[in-house]
Amino acid sequence: MDPCSLTTAEMAVNRLLLQGLSNKAIAKHLVLSVRTVESHVSRSLMKTGCSNRVQLALWLVQHQREQS
Repeated sequence: MDPCSLTTAEMAVNRLLLQGLSNKAIAKHLVLSVRTVESHVSRSLMKTGCSNRVQLALWLVQHQREQS
């Protein structure tokens, strides 16, 4: 899966997820509802085939390295 298939909004949420922020903290930072953040995380999980936030974070780090 190419990280480019993640939307801009999903990537914005994922960047904060990588910093260890909770959904509530991400929502506050991006001025979104917690439900919207949950949706972005869920779609990111589905698109990447990850089953949890830790796997998603590892996937994102790996693909950031590949892009460099």
